[in-house]
Amino acid sequence: MEKEKIEKAKTEKVKIAFQNGTEMEAEENGSSLITDSRPDFPADLSSVAVIGAGGERIYKNAEIVECASVDNRYWFTFREIPESERIARQTQANIEYVAMMADIDLEEA
Repeated sequence: MEKEKIEKAKTEKVKIAFQNGTEMEAEENGSSLITDSRPDFPADLSSVAVIGAGGERIYKNAEIVECASVDNRYWFTFREIPESERIARQTQANIEYVAMMADIDLEEA
């Protein structure tokens, strides 16, 4: 019972708003967001706003770091993908596309 009181005291209700207009309610505990049901995230995470009493945090080009089920609740967090990582991912995708079009096996060493 004591642990429940401590856990509840640390959380804050927040609203999460996505680029496509989808919104969801969650509790925030530090950098973790918590929901009672499995979140249905939209594919477009180019802009994610977490809005609570402490203000608003905007994540540009976000990704879900982890979504884990603990005690029938879902814990997750977002992070911004740095521009250098986005460029590296796009470059790799371009290489793989060109290799596929040229019928080149990139896994041959």
